[in-house]
Amino acid sequence: MNLKKVLITFLGLIVILFGFTSITGYSIIIDLNSKANIHQIKCLNNSINPFEKFNFDSDDNWEVHLVFDLHDVNSLPKDLPRVNYLMTSDTSVLNSMKNNWNFKCSNGDMATVESKLLLKKNDLVVFETGIHITDTIQGLQSKDFGWIQSNAILYDAKRFNRTYMPIIII
Repeated sequence: MNLKKVLITFLGLIVILFGFTSITGYSIIIDLNSKANIHQIKCLNNSINPFEKFNFDSDDNWEVHLVFDLHDVNSLPKDLPRVNYLMTSDTSVLNSMKNNWNFKCSNGDMATVESKLLLKKNDLVVFETGIHITDTIQGLQSKDFGWIQSNAILYDAKRFNRTYMPIIII
């Protein structure tokens, strides 16, 4: 094949991938994260705030990534786009999560949580948990603290950004 055909084929694939992502909302997520600094967060005194120890006003680069399992996308509330990836680095959203994501410990588990929330600081994952968001149930699931629920999750998740990239490396 000559270079012109290879280039046209490559550009055609790029257009198809962007079109597929624009129409379906699905991106290919490649998780290459280093997870060496994962914070263990436990339920103490029957309550928990997973973000209370993080200083989002520091000069560090903070990001929260929501990666939804393809089965969960159709169950997302109507206020969220039907996509499998949302992200924010907005300090006001991060501080809202820190101030409002207060949970009561349930001492239970939600066995089928496949979607996840990743908190990154300077490109390193410092906190990871399962997340479930529907119109009726919103909560986090972790082996460290079990299942915790709060209706505050949707308010902040609506402020996350959608991307139209067909391939996302986080």
